[in-house]
Amino acid sequence: MSKLPQDWEQQLKEKPFTGKHFTGQLQQNVNERLDNPPARKLHGWTYAAALLPLLMLIVVIGYSSASFSSLPALPDHGSIADGENSGDAGSANTPAATLSFPSADTAGGTVRLPLVTVLARPSVDNGFPSVENPVPPLPEMTFPLSAGMAGLLQATLVYGSDGKESYLLLSPAGWEASAVIGANGSYGVTFLDPSDPSQTLAYSDTNWSCQGCAVGDIGLYFPEQAGWAEVQGFPVYVPLEFTKQQVLGTKGAAARTARYALQPDQDGLQADGAAYYEEGSWGYVFRRLELSHSSNTSKNDILENIMGFFAANHGALILSGASPDATSDLLAALEQQGLRLTFVGSGEEHMFNKELAGVWPAEQLIDYEGPLTISDRLSIYTYESAEACADGLEALKLEINRTTYDGGARIYPHVFRGGNFLVVYWMGPGGEGGFKYDKAIKTALAGFNSSE
Repeated sequence: MSKLPQDWEQQLKEKPFTGKHFTGQLQQNVNERLDNPPARKLHGWTYAAALLPLLMLIVVIGYSSASFSSLPALPDHGSIADGENSGDAGSANTPAATLSFPSADTAGGTVRLPLVTVLARPSVDNGFPSVENPVPPLPEMTFPLSAGMAGLLQATLVYGSDGKESYLLLSPAGWEASAVIGANGSYGVTFLDPSDPSQTLAYSDTNWSCQGCAVGDIGLYFPEQAGWAEVQGFPVYVPLEFTKQQVLGTKGAAARTARYALQPDQDGLQADGAAYYEEGSWGYVFRRLELSHSSNTSKNDILENIMGFFAANHGALILSGASPDATSDLLAALEQQGLRLTFVGSGEEHMFNKELAGVWPAEQLIDYEGPLTISDRLSIYTYESAEACADGLEALKLEINRTTYDGGARIYPHVFRGGNFLVVYWMGPGGEGGFKYDKAIKTALAGFNSSE
């Protein structure tokens, strides 16, 4: 039977060279090594431990020197300065430092407010880069302000990166804004008081989307319409506790605009607001602006001007571009996606110069370097409405399916719709990859889609 480990250990202690496996020379070498052990070598970590205090001293000295202290400070996100919201380097733009309003004083003149521009991003990221449409020009302001408002208010331009309408609101001076565009096309902006974030100003617009939301809010903020909302299938289950609710008129837009105040909440915050609704070809729209503030804080003049601006414009002042669905706007968006486009003139060779539902195309060569060949190109049809665009698509289907040789299409293009545009992508013979430009075209058109 083999010896147990403890037996071998005892034997080695007593007679380490028992047996015939160790020569005399080997035994002598081992004994000499045991009597005169070699000096221990320092390991790498030992050196590191010895050098650590020295390195710490170097770091402390270096940090206090100019080479370290000259590093730029981190940006202060979320601040507003010089009429610009600098919370996101890519989300703010300032076309002008101030905006002039007519003075309500008898002496006349103008009142200049700081102009803050905020870029609103879609709340749902579809994986495509945003289309950066140009900021629309600001019209001349007609809402009168007293001279005392110059230091108390700011004008805020909210600009939608997805091509939707931009809008202007009045808000307390220095309040920080963040804006969003909902997946259904609704939009809004929230302002925070940097000295007391519990105080907010919130604006929302259903933008003709979510008809149930609009109808339900009409019944909620206009109690006289609660019965109508219930008939529509959206009853008011928990009415608001108004301390004041007043419709501003008996006919027209004034009959659909109300001012209100709510009971203070558990934190003592007072809510004062204004609401507006409208019926149109898209159904119903509902807009609301509400200021939540400390009830012991006097904001009467600020509040009246903010809410008066809302009432005068039936919500925010909507700023439409010169032509938001113009062909030039789409061409700019396509170029942002990397397409190099060249217009094909009337005297030059066209791939598909066909009238569709009363509209002729603006044909573009893609990445054209010449001489003129049958290269990849786009036929862009711009219609007055989404319905007319649908008619154009049906006409295109008829052209593509024709089997005659009298000018009908004899190849199948890639077809895209967005907003009032119909874009037909024709691939020239020998083109590289049938889907080379599809994503760019879809991304550009995404900014022009109408709310359904």
